[in-house]
Amino acid sequence: MHPAHLNRPVSINVARPVVLFTSAEEAWFWFMRTEKARAEKAKAAQNAAVFDRPCLPDDVYTIVSQLHRAHELSELHLEVMGEYGFLDRPPFPDVDDEAVDWVIWLDAFDILEPVLFARGIVE
Repeated sequence: MHPAHLNRPVSINVARPVVLFTSAEEAWFWFMRTEKARAEKAKAAQNAAVFDRPCLPDDVYTIVSQLHRAHELSELHLEVMGEYGFLDRPPFPDVDDEAVDWVIWLDAFDILEPVLFARGIVE
């Protein structure tokens, strides 16, 4: 999870195509699912995947951390991203208790998406 990690080429299995994420949200949910699996000490079944991703889960974490240290993502952004990432869904804008979180969520991903795109992680 070091910044130099981002500059190192990612080892990919050439037998499987690399599929970019369609959005920063998709990349975030993928990262959160891998974190939940790590927390549960589950072993990822990488052999079952039919494609590779353009980065490692730690790359997404590192980018989010860099944006936070640069004061582009706030603690509130991280709190909302973490809460709903753990739930594996975005906030619902039509639910009163989640409407403000929805606005914060949108703002966070408006900040994150261009960075992931520039890194070749999101198409």
